[in-house]
Amino acid sequence: MASVNCTNELNKKGYHLQVDTNDNVTVCYLKNYSRNDGLWRTENPLINSLHVLVIQLVLILFLNHVLVFLLRPLRQPRIVADILAGVLLGPSAIGNIDVIRRTTLSFNSLLTLETIANLGLVYYMFLLGLELDFRPVIRSGKKALSIAVAGILVSVPVGWGLHYYVLRNQGHTDLKGDEQERLLKRGPLFWGISLATTNFADLARILADLKLLQSEIGRLALSAAVISDMFSGFLFMIAMAFVNFNWWLVGLTSVFIAVFIFVVRPALSWVLQNTTKKDSHNELHVCFILSWIVICGFITDACGAHSIVGAFMLGAIMPKELELKSFLVERIGNFVSSMMMPLFYLVVGLRFNVDRILYVRKKEPNGTTKFDVMVVVALAFTAKLVATSIAALINKIKLRDSLILGVLMNTKGLLALIILSSARDLKVLDQQMFAIMLIIVWGITIPVGPILAFTYKSSKRSPRFKHRNIESVGTKTSTDFRILACTHTVTNTSGMVDLIESSNPLEHSSIHLFAVNLVELTGHASAMLIVHDACKSSKHRNEAGPSNSASNAFEAYASQRENVFVQALTVVSAYDTMHEDICTLAEDKNANLVIIPFHRKSNIDDGMLEDLNPSFLSINKNVIENSPCTVCVFVDRGLAACRIFSNYDSGSISARGVRGHKVALLFLGGPDDREALAYALRMAGHSGIHLTVIRLTIPRTSTADSISLDENDKSFVEMAEIQRQKQLDNLYMDEFRLKTINNTAVRLFEDQVNSWEAIHNILRNMEGEYALCIVGRDHGRTLSFEETSIDNTDDSDELGDLGEVLVSSRFMTDTSILVIKQGAPLDERKMDNKMGHVEEQFGHTIWQPPAKKSTDNVIQTDHL
Repeated sequence: MASVNCTNELNKKGYHLQVDTNDNVTVCYLKNYSRNDGLWRTENPLINSLHVLVIQLVLILFLNHVLVFLLRPLRQPRIVADILAGVLLGPSAIGNIDVIRRTTLSFNSLLTLETIANLGLVYYMFLLGLELDFRPVIRSGKKALSIAVAGILVSVPVGWGLHYYVLRNQGHTDLKGDEQERLLKRGPLFWGISLATTNFADLARILADLKLLQSEIGRLALSAAVISDMFSGFLFMIAMAFVNFNWWLVGLTSVFIAVFIFVVRPALSWVLQNTTKKDSHNELHVCFILSWIVICGFITDACGAHSIVGAFMLGAIMPKELELKSFLVERIGNFVSSMMMPLFYLVVGLRFNVDRILYVRKKEPNGTTKFDVMVVVALAFTAKLVATSIAALINKIKLRDSLILGVLMNTKGLLALIILSSARDLKVLDQQMFAIMLIIVWGITIPVGPILAFTYKSSKRSPRFKHRNIESVGTKTSTDFRILACTHTVTNTSGMVDLIESSNPLEHSSIHLFAVNLVELTGHASAMLIVHDACKSSKHRNEAGPSNSASNAFEAYASQRENVFVQALTVVSAYDTMHEDICTLAEDKNANLVIIPFHRKSNIDDGMLEDLNPSFLSINKNVIENSPCTVCVFVDRGLAACRIFSNYDSGSISARGVRGHKVALLFLGGPDDREALAYALRMAGHSGIHLTVIRLTIPRTSTADSISLDENDKSFVEMAEIQRQKQLDNLYMDEFRLKTINNTAVRLFEDQVNSWEAIHNILRNMEGEYALCIVGRDHGRTLSFEETSIDNTDDSDELGDLGEVLVSSRFMTDTSILVIKQGAPLDERKMDNKMGHVEEQFGHTIWQPPAKKSTDNVIQTDHL
């Protein structure tokens, strides 16, 4: 009779489940074989495991991206969408549909799915080990360490107790002795370790979305999350050895780890340093490493440990200083995280069955109620919140910030899922306990983002902040010149260092340089840079860290140069919002100038420009539009090759012993050109700078001469403003002459231009003569030729019309370009009495002439 029922169920469902008294499940399913002549000629394409795997991958990827898009406005991290996508495709939702269950998620396809998912998990653990760094733990300080340890010490026993709370009404008397011991004595340990974890990558994403990565609370939370994840990982390894307790197997695993640390690691480092040249890695190295990942996983699996232990250890012993690390992450990181890991989330979802939480079988309660589940979720969230908050209060952190830290440390992620999935494989968690713990992980992560968004928003611009620019520094006053220099890659630093030196550090006006390394937030590796910044103390400041070559170049320059002080910073953010971090830093540091590299790179051979990441253009535009201070777009065409100092590589740098360095300034008029003139005036004080200022004037047209002065005509106001700007230009130019009258290294020329062709002729005469050319971005209505030889492009939006002409000119391929945009309007009200102004009186627009304040012949001006 049993065989007849089995046959009928096989014909109806395609599988038959048989459960014995020891909770062992036997699955019988039909396996059909047919001749495979391709996808379109086979009898049933869903019989082929590869075809089904592709469908499963498409489904999980599609659903995952849809959920990420829908949950993004709710401030939900990526892991929430990942878990929900797997659960929806599992037997609790879509997977319970008969057609889906018989075709896409049939039992005969699960073996292939789990194999590929576990392979992806092994590769992911290798990448996690590759990014492992003990320096944040060593440098973290007592605050981050105490917060992380407090969360672990409380979460593990609380998880243990909650496990027994759920099982209090379930006897499990039908289990064998060893199986009952696994479930009742070893299962609680995995619950506790899961609650102790804090997902570092998703926590970084939450903080980045709210622009709190650079805040004190954000850095402290990330540092504590790194420590928590590291300790939880070690506890997980110990727990796995404890479950399969066998002195022989534990000894083999320990020997494997010891051999890797003390033998393989130094040998591997020596081989890579002596056989591999810098930037010479290729696909052969990738294939070799990928093969060894699988081999190491096989060895630890044969030793009785999990296969992820071997992969993790191989990543952990890889030399971190070599370029191989970044090369491997670049080549396989996105594929593993974007294509292979979603299959792991699908496997987790298939193991989750919501019916098993409250029922043993259909309509057969197991003793657990919905109230019990809600109590467990609430207590799991509260336990770590209270523990970390108390630890923060002991460290003299404000109550509000302490509570926020407690909320942030409840962010769960992939490590918790790996622990639960491994526990299910080891049979220390049954279906019910696995499902409840997955709900806890998902449920306590959901409120983190919304709570942080509503209670701890990023600070707004201070009303006391005053817009600053280059002019506000001057050259005679005792005011520091504060520069925010942004770099994307190491190649941006050489020319920018020379530009900083050209800015003329003075004893009474030293340069405070904030070297900002811009990094896209893509995952664990990029967010780790924030932790290194947070954990860097003064005694470790000279130690090399990951991806800090750019800051090292600025720090090396400052160590040899008087009157230059450098602070290295890292901005880790999505490209879409990176400009907000730059502008916030400029405001927080009271910067006078922000220097950003041009979005295109100069070719070494012919000097032509090559396109880089298109996101750089959007960043530059947004910084120009929103910066609270002056912005410079730097087009580097080998400025470092024309160094103005000869002893940069040895000894200290001073203004003595410098070589000639020719700089040109094209001045047409307007606020941006006047700001460029102020920068050029500061450069002129450097003994290695030979400055040439070329003032381009446009002759007055007959239209401008015959313009009507009707007070009701708007053209009167426009004409008055043009006249005002011209008087400002003349005033600044006169002051420039006075301040450089005794400087033989400064030359001033004037030339009239009435077309773009005339400007091209001037550029032709400048060919090969100057190392740097400075120009303002906008020129108001000054630059308005009737004919034009340029089109409005993205470059003109970034550089302005004249800046685009300079960059695209074939005569300037060896000259670096600096385009200046004044970030704040000048306070010109002090000059109204000198130039006159337009004002409203009794409903009429009138021109107020300049007041006569002195009969002296000396020009009285404010300092630049």
